[in-house]
Amino acid sequence: MAAHTVDVYAFFVNGAHPSINISRVKQDISRSNEAWRGCIKFVLKDIYFSKTNLIVHAHSIPSKQVFKNEQINSIFKAARKAAGHKTAIYVLYVSGDSLAKGRGKRVVGVGGTELVHFNSGTDYELFGRILLTDGAVGRYTMAHEFGHILFKRYNAAQNAFTHDDPSGPYIHSQTRRRDAAHNNDRNNLMFPISPSVNPIITAQQCQTVRRSKIAKVQNDKIVKEFKWRNVHFF
Repeated sequence: MAAHTVDVYAFFVNGAHPSINISRVKQDISRSNEAWRGCIKFVLKDIYFSKTNLIVHAHSIPSKQVFKNEQINSIFKAARKAAGHKTAIYVLYVSGDSLAKGRGKRVVGVGGTELVHFNSGTDYELFGRILLTDGAVGRYTMAHEFGHILFKRYNAAQNAFTHDDPSGPYIHSQTRRRDAAHNNDRNNLMFPISPSVNPIITAQQCQTVRRSKIAKVQNDKIVKEFKWRNVHFF
């Protein structure tokens, strides 16, 4: 049976014990697969730990333009190099409950895409980046950020890339401000603040993530689960 899958590589610079970190990322992957159930499967390929036991404190990173932060950008470059520049989503875990103020009061996770190459509207390559703080533990934050990344696609009519929610937008109840990247249903995974239990997704959302350049289709029987031998250092 064919499965739509996305490879995930996790990187830790928070100094916690490896077994604790492994348990956490496996829980995040499990929650993500629960949230996107029947649509797409996220496959944890490898976990990496900093050779120097590097610790990055979330409070030192402004929540606005996270991926333009020099330290974070250099870590992701090292992460991709360690993983062989695979087409995948790279997740970086840092210490601290939330990022410094910038885009919001208490941001516990951010995600984005990077363009590798672009030959045409149908021939291009992307990879995803996510940063998670300790405040994201036990939530559907990873699953939510996966959605933002996999919604990124080329819009031929606009001759530009978009990451709009295909079943959005979110409309603020008081200001009526429209947010095309989020969903207006508070039970939907892509609501600005993800539901704490039983998030739902729409058929349009599922169709869009399955078409992502980061996703692939393969035989479900050969999708391998994470093993301890997949623990590395970078």
